[in-house]
Amino acid sequence: MQTKKINKVFLEALKEAYRGVISSDQNSTPKSTRILVAEKIKATFELINYQIKGSENLPYESGSIFIYNHLLNHQYLTVDTNFQLTLDSHFISSKILYTYYGITGERVVRYPLPEETNHKAYYDALDYTKVYSKAFTAPQTSKEKIKAAHENFRIKTTENLNKQKGLVFSPEGNSYTTENSPGPFKKGIFRLAASLKKQPYIVPLIMSGFDKLPSEAIYKCEIMPAFKMSDYGINSPDHPEMENVIQTINNQYKVWVKALAKKDVYFKDEIEILKKRVNAKKNSENLVVFYGSSSIRLWKSLETDFPTLNVLNLGFGGAYIDSLIHYFETLFTFKAPKAIVLYLGGNDLNLGYSAEKIVEMIKGFITTIRCKFPNTLVFNISIKPSIERIEKMETIRKINGLMQDFSDQQKDLFQVDFYKKMMKDGQVKNEFLLRDGLHLNNEGYKVLKDILQASFSQASI
Repeated sequence: MQTKKINKVFLEALKEAYRGVISSDQNSTPKSTRILVAEKIKATFELINYQIKGSENLPYESGSIFIYNHLLNHQYLTVDTNFQLTLDSHFISSKILYTYYGITGERVVRYPLPEETNHKAYYDALDYTKVYSKAFTAPQTSKEKIKAAHENFRIKTTENLNKQKGLVFSPEGNSYTTENSPGPFKKGIFRLAASLKKQPYIVPLIMSGFDKLPSEAIYKCEIMPAFKMSDYGINSPDHPEMENVIQTINNQYKVWVKALAKKDVYFKDEIEILKKRVNAKKNSENLVVFYGSSSIRLWKSLETDFPTLNVLNLGFGGAYIDSLIHYFETLFTFKAPKAIVLYLGGNDLNLGYSAEKIVEMIKGFITTIRCKFPNTLVFNISIKPSIERIEKMETIRKINGLMQDFSDQQKDLFQVDFYKKMMKDGQVKNEFLLRDGLHLNNEGYKVLKDILQASFSQASI
């Protein structure tokens, strides 16, 4: 789509989501209205380029606090007179909480000024918890009213977390450009988390680019590992180290935001890390190289799972088949390995490719491997089923079937059928997956290890 056109199309979709809320039927409940806007916003972001990284870090508990660095909106993306939909928080509600937990989450918004009628109409329909913001508080507002609002925030937030509703919250209380983000963190949400009998997880969401037009930037969100305040030794809201811990988190956020803003979509940073890993590998005899996307990258127990093999993990997250082909010569600088274990094709489903096209690309890559290493055994792990890609299951089955047929005709190519072990009675076994419904958990890797071990034995490795 043309550069200028994508901005216009994106804005029109935002306006449609906005109109859907303020024109909702009087009988609509806040819950149904939240779902309506989540679905519309989710579809809106599909119109542009965005990235979500680190979904494997999402905790299983939906009753977590999802903190984020709040970014300004570009002025062009104004949906009504003096009103904008905050892109980052709406992205989190729709693309993170609604997608992975089936909830829209609770939000905390500021009370509007008297003249902000559009702001009031929109957030009244969604019935989010409101607090007063210093920069947006009418002069006549009494201290008692402000204090009562903050107490109501504490009560409602505690209640919602206990009900596993999840809370989307920016600790800054203000918004910034990506370059100046994050601002100083306020204590409130961290003190609240520390005060609860069962401390909730705090999930850091790093946001970048949402202050730009879609034509100017890729909107990025990286999910970092969740933590509890008790992980820092904080078990009460009045702990003497509270301010120091918050400052530590704030400083870490600055590093994360800067790194995410610089990250490119061509995996250069990850490839540099893998090149160092290759160079650090002293023993290249009888190497068994695992090469592919996140299912390889996240296999932390690879060496202990195969203690008798000389393994090397060269996985990088989000890799497409083209990416793996592109960096093959860059990474495979050692002598011919004994075997190469591949996991690829899953991410290419998101590009809208047909099963036949993906299979042809995999075949082409295997030919590339054969040209460089004619005597190396190749094990291709079938694309696993996942809840995240439930709508693409038929395509996944077709790819796996075609690859099995191809493998049966090839010497030294082994198709590893992981798909069947991940299914039961036509349903995906979610006990083998992380909260994101896509990546494997420890139990999933145990299953994959056993299947691969059987294939290795068959090939006399």
